[in-house]
Amino acid sequence: MPTPTVKDIDQAVKQPDKLLTIKENATVTEAAKKMSDNKVGCLVVFDTQGKFTGILSERDMLEKVLTTSLSQDSALVRDIMTADPISCTMNTPIAKVERIMAEHKIRHLPIVENGVPMGMVSSRDTIAYHLHSNKAMKTAAEQLAMLSTGLKSLELDDVIELAINEVPKSFEAECAVLCITQKDTPTPMIHRKGCRLSRENLLDPAKMKQLSQSTGVILDNGCEACCQAPRLVIPLTIYEQSADQNDCETAGQGFLCMCRLNQSSVDSEQSQLYKASLLREVLNVNLTNAKLYQDYQKARHDSEIDPLTGVGTRRVLEKVLKTEYARATRYNRCYCVAIVDIDNFKEINDTAGHAAGDRALQQLAKIMRESVRTTDVIITRYGGDEFVLVMPETKIKGARVLLERLRRQVRTISIPKVKSVTISSGLAELTENDDTAESTLSRADEALYEAKRTGRNRVITSQSRSVV
Repeated sequence: MPTPTVKDIDQAVKQPDKLLTIKENATVTEAAKKMSDNKVGCLVVFDTQGKFTGILSERDMLEKVLTTSLSQDSALVRDIMTADPISCTMNTPIAKVERIMAEHKIRHLPIVENGVPMGMVSSRDTIAYHLHSNKAMKTAAEQLAMLSTGLKSLELDDVIELAINEVPKSFEAECAVLCITQKDTPTPMIHRKGCRLSRENLLDPAKMKQLSQSTGVILDNGCEACCQAPRLVIPLTIYEQSADQNDCETAGQGFLCMCRLNQSSVDSEQSQLYKASLLREVLNVNLTNAKLYQDYQKARHDSEIDPLTGVGTRRVLEKVLKTEYARATRYNRCYCVAIVDIDNFKEINDTAGHAAGDRALQQLAKIMRESVRTTDVIITRYGGDEFVLVMPETKIKGARVLLERLRRQVRTISIPKVKSVTISSGLAELTENDDTAESTLSRADEALYEAKRTGRNRVITSQSRSVV
């Protein structure tokens, strides 16, 4: 029997004209949309001259955007793609393709002939080939295909939901329990479906190690809680990028235990073990991607929320200013920008300490949030003691009223060893002379300087330069 090669994998080579590509100067947002629209996890990258230069995978986007704090909207494909990727040819044995993927912990391998990309082979393609090449595995292939389709979400809760409710159905299991221990979370994650074992039993260190670190899938009669009923255990591993960026390390381990398998399932032991071993890789990949996405979302949230005051960061301000400027100039609408600054902030720090200064900032942020609670005003921290308020659909008169109310409320701030807390504000409304999103902000900054120069504790507009 001839050795099966890549050219035998129909999914990878039958439609080379539909090979999905992207230019290296496209944005990560464009790449993500293309992957989502076509339901693929990898794109072939060409340079501006049409030369094959690399590949871009889901993991490239998740890991590199997260670890480098790049913005999806501004980062280019060339910034995060895998350049000079490992590749195979049509004549590469499938077994060698699988070894390459396992050694390098990748799921996609470009098929390149004489420097020209001909297709893309994925771990799912090799799994499908093995399953469909064996008639005895057809049922397992259909079940795994359905599960793999369902396991496309990057939300960790969705992956857990499928793992605990849908995976057991394909093995005709009555009960299931999913246990995951992550290195950055002290409390193990446990999800059950009909499992009667106590939490203490599940978290027994020896048992956790035995089940989660097993080299392969376990099929036995060892579940004491189910009266020695048959059980199937799939060890699971969540990976993350290592500190040196060149390898992956374990971020978490656990297992999916399914028990009370029906007798017909146990009779086809070889099929069950084979399907479970393939599903193990599918679950590992999806849990890893879900964890990376969760970390990315947290990092993105942290980069947009000031940890001291709870308002937006300068990154948020930049986005909001561009959005509001584009909307206002396109539809001939208005908006105002104000910069609010605590008067004599350095003296507060010097006389009462930095903790008192932090307290003043927190109370000012709280008053601002409460003052604009029912409006669309966006509040961000601009500098050490400066805040910016962007007020969409607001004319200068309405903005001035809001700032005056804020100035009066700030007088209620009480800080030990500080006689009083006051603020100065610079206010500007978008005009025809503002040719960029930053122009209005710059005029508000000039007005703030004027408020400081003329005595503080006041609101100055960039138009009239008069005390309000």
